[in-house]
Amino acid sequence: MGEGQLIVINDYRSRAIPRDDIPNSNSPVGSVGPNVPPGIGDTHAMYPEGQLETSGHMPEVMAWQGWPTGWDTPLWNGQPNIGRLVSTLGTCIDTNTRQLASFPIYGIKGVNVVPLPEWSNNPEPELYSDWTECAKQIFNTFQGGEVILWCTGRYKDGLGPNGIGSVARFVVLNPALVNIEWRNGDITYSMGDKIYDRDDICHIKYQTRPTNLRGIGPLEWCGQSVLSAAALETMNKNLATRGGIPWAVLKSQRKLNGTESRDLQNAWIKGATNRQGAPAVLSGTLELETLTVSPREMMMLEQRVFDETRIAAAFGVPPYLVGLPSPDGLTYSNANSIFEFHWRMTLRTAAAAVASAMSNWLLPRGTRFEFNRDDYVKPDDETRARTDAILFNLIDENGNRAKTIDEIRMGNRLVPNDPATVTDLTGVIA
Repeated sequence: MGEGQLIVINDYRSRAIPRDDIPNSNSPVGSVGPNVPPGIGDTHAMYPEGQLETSGHMPEVMAWQGWPTGWDTPLWNGQPNIGRLVSTLGTCIDTNTRQLASFPIYGIKGVNVVPLPEWSNNPEPELYSDWTECAKQIFNTFQGGEVILWCTGRYKDGLGPNGIGSVARFVVLNPALVNIEWRNGDITYSMGDKIYDRDDICHIKYQTRPTNLRGIGPLEWCGQSVLSAAALETMNKNLATRGGIPWAVLKSQRKLNGTESRDLQNAWIKGATNRQGAPAVLSGTLELETLTVSPREMMMLEQRVFDETRIAAAFGVPPYLVGLPSPDGLTYSNANSIFEFHWRMTLRTAAAAVASAMSNWLLPRGTRFEFNRDDYVKPDDETRARTDAILFNLIDENGNRAKTIDEIRMGNRLVPNDPATVTDLTGVIA
């Protein structure tokens, strides 16, 4: 091609008119479609029409035939699959969530215990089995950075904002599928073409900054430790599944090809099996060299422990509770001390943040709900008995005891001497 000549490229892809060129008659061959070998690729390439509209998301991405080993599929459908990153990360989230979701909730107005609406038993019977299942979704997404609740039904009591009914049912949305943005000076929440009524949304952020519309979770500041721990965990898995650590190697002074190396290995195995404890005999240019690298050094366990301890610290979980060694100098007198520390350091703050925001959205002004953590942090029976005795003997100027026998019995899940006082004491049947 001479100097100064131009190459003209025509793009016919966007034209609606027929093209003059005709493709050849060879059948197209690819990784998906009806003409590939049976497998995931030819049966799961598409999803049923209308699934996106009915379920709110596409099916999970799946690797087809020929997908490179070690590659991860794209995270198109919601939050990252943190379980596949590193086991300690999922364990920390699960440890916090299991405890928080197990705490019963009760209503408070002033100093009085009051009954809560039906959502306290099951926020959405068509979706959840009970309150615990919903609470798990709340705290799982909360530790991811934010919780977004959507009202699916209201009472006709006029106690909600602008005279509408108070919330009767609600569900937890996947934050990754919800778009949050400023529109005409207002914060709007949408999913696809659906724009949610602002009064129907309760948005709770784990951590936040001014002008930031999205919540910030612990993964934001422990991401490097997660990636490092995940890489080491993958390396250890490959080390264990691909033959482990060799204890010695046979060295040759000349270069061996693949066939010679395999023959030499097989000869060594056969000789080691037949010699019945006799010393091995090497000839020629062969030399046996034992390796001094220990499995602990090869798997870099110290580095793994460091990274995973940082992950546990980011999620506020005492290392002991997730199978990690406790830092030097940190000791607990007993199991109750660990649980008390876990509650004060982590669970209390999460429970308070969620309960406060949800109370403002769900309940009339002046009424709130709290999480009862007594079963998690209560002391042993002997300590509780001494505390109850002190409170029983603490009497004011009017002769009222700080704690009555019926209150002590109810606190220990025993039927009170006077069942008629149960409702007056707690608002519910013990």
